[in-house]
Amino acid sequence: MNAIRLREATQTDAAALGSLHVASWHETYTGLIPDEILAGLSVEARTAMWSQILNDPAAAGCTAVYVAEDGGHLVGFGSCGQQRDKALADAGYGGEVGAIYVLRSHQNRGVGRSIMAAMSQFLSGQRHTAASLWVLRENSPARRFYEGLGGEIVGERTDEQANATLVEVAFGWRDLTRLVR
Repeated sequence: MNAIRLREATQTDAAALGSLHVASWHETYTGLIPDEILAGLSVEARTAMWSQILNDPAAAGCTAVYVAEDGGHLVGFGSCGQQRDKALADAGYGGEVGAIYVLRSHQNRGVGRSIMAAMSQFLSGQRHTAASLWVLRENSPARRFYEGLGGEIVGERTDEQANATLVEVAFGWRDLTRLVR
């Protein structure tokens, strides 16, 4: 990752995060979720969401947001914090990766691994020893990435949408130190 810079996000990143979030969803989920869900995404709404999160991360359910930049442009991000899923928390996964996305143009270059390592380090510093995340069951590239990082499937849930049934699986890591380089 020579030119890639990883850092904690700041309030000034909200607009770039909003754009990146929408772009990465289109790249990631086209063909996996209904087109009308993707068409309903709004850069403005995601910018407002990230502005609120970055203004008060703890109130938004996350406590750290990391961004990866290449040439001054955001190419990836991740957020993490306290586990929100009671069953996973009860199973010992006290930390949660709420989101991690890397633009396709920057995948397989260590960006995702670096973001995961930073979040693992942060969660470990918050006294979490284990963490999990949710991913669409049909998202094979992401699942291979998490498996390559030593993640194991530890749960499954169904999200009933008006126009789709989305099935997600939870990947978990019992030892966060395995994710830190």
